[in-house]
Amino acid sequence: MAVSDATPKPPQRDTRPPDPPDIGSQLREEPHERYRRLPTGTHGLDPEAVKRDQRERLQQAMIELIAKKGYQGVRIVDLAKLAHVSQPTFYDLYADKEDLLVSAYDQIAQRAARTIMRAYDVSADGRLLAGMSAFAELAVAEPEEMSLFVLGAFGAGAKALEHRRRSLETLEAGIRASRDGADAQDSSDLTVKAVLGGAREVIAARLREGREDELVRRSDELTAWAASYPRRLPDGLGAPATTRPPGSGNTGTQASERARRAEGRLPSGRSDMPRQVIVKSQRERIVDATAAIVAEKGLPALTIPEIAKRANVSHQTFYDIYASKRDAFLGAQKIGMHQALQITVKAYEAVEADWPRAVASGLRALIDYLASEPAHAHLSIVDTFASSPEATEIRNTALHAFAAYLGPGYELVDREVPAIAAEAIAGGIWQVLYHYVEHDCVSELPGAAPQIIYIALTPFLGPEQATRVARSPLGDRSGAAERDGA
Repeated sequence: MAVSDATPKPPQRDTRPPDPPDIGSQLREEPHERYRRLPTGTHGLDPEAVKRDQRERLQQAMIELIAKKGYQGVRIVDLAKLAHVSQPTFYDLYADKEDLLVSAYDQIAQRAARTIMRAYDVSADGRLLAGMSAFAELAVAEPEEMSLFVLGAFGAGAKALEHRRRSLETLEAGIRASRDGADAQDSSDLTVKAVLGGAREVIAARLREGREDELVRRSDELTAWAASYPRRLPDGLGAPATTRPPGSGNTGTQASERARRAEGRLPSGRSDMPRQVIVKSQRERIVDATAAIVAEKGLPALTIPEIAKRANVSHQTFYDIYASKRDAFLGAQKIGMHQALQITVKAYEAVEADWPRAVASGLRALIDYLASEPAHAHLSIVDTFASSPEATEIRNTALHAFAAYLGPGYELVDREVPAIAAEAIAGGIWQVLYHYVEHDCVSELPGAAPQIIYIALTPFLGPEQATRVARSPLGDRSGAAERDGA
């Protein structure tokens, strides 16, 4: 990301047209004003203007009801009642509630992108601070809308998730194209993706917790963190491109030995095996079946008969272990996250005395684990956003745990590191992992490990030393030698 130049330049005049009407400001009006209907009967109004007004009221109602009830709890009858339109009018304007959600989301995403890019582009100096501040101020002013923008809607279908993906990629492409000294077409540089992912993570966490007021204060820290990355990626750290479209199927990736072992069914009938061993095997097969079905067919296709068939267990055995398919999903997510954290921590602790090398070791172990467990990687990293608030909490707990291992970096370096850095780095790395898993390129992740390590360490060590650690084999203690003055 760009670092401010020493010589200030005059701001450029913004000649672009104004933004469309601010749905957020309308949402903060009194309800009777927010959903004021146009006159009924013979009024001489343009029919298209009437439809536009009805669409805006329905979009406002969708945003408000999602914030109150969640997407699954929103009914068309409630939308029509709150927006003061009839149900036949709703169906004249939208095919279903997902169609309305996509329309509302696109309007928010386009306006958010314009607001951020307008602030970012107004001058070559201070553009990073301006962009981050605009993002934070928008979240403070419009928490419900920005929650929808950064988090999406739990339980929404594939169409809504695809629009979310495209809107975030468009914002990333806009910032990448305007970076001075950077190659806008260089898909091997994941810095912008990581910085936007980290900023979204910090903002989303505070929106979830009702702490959006502190975001304006945090924007300076986010800017300082983002500015620690040079405009150009150092040589030798380019990451493999993702060449497949999302959901195309992950080919060429071998499952782990643990996953292959779990596929076998224990002998039927009476057995001398301990009960806990049998239950453990059944649970593991159910978990793996759940992850495989969701990765292959999507969350809506997950059913208990399909899980039981894939896991080679009876329906009764399933219900003895999990009360519902939702519980099976959460169980699979918890187990996948626990295994990922356990493997990462073990690799980290093996070389804990050399903190940069420990971070590198832990990240490589995490990446290798994800590459060996593509179905679990997809369930834990991608499908969380379509599942439930409980799934997001499991994910957030894991992110906090990973971020904690960056904490020692604050004490080990002499440079000033923004307090928000560890949280933002964890969010940024998560977004990079999400990118590869979503595009079914998890097998390419090990090739991105050096750059991911560089992203994790640069705010603490600076780009040059972070690059050396990222390029070094795990047996090389050059990072420790440099810190010790050797």
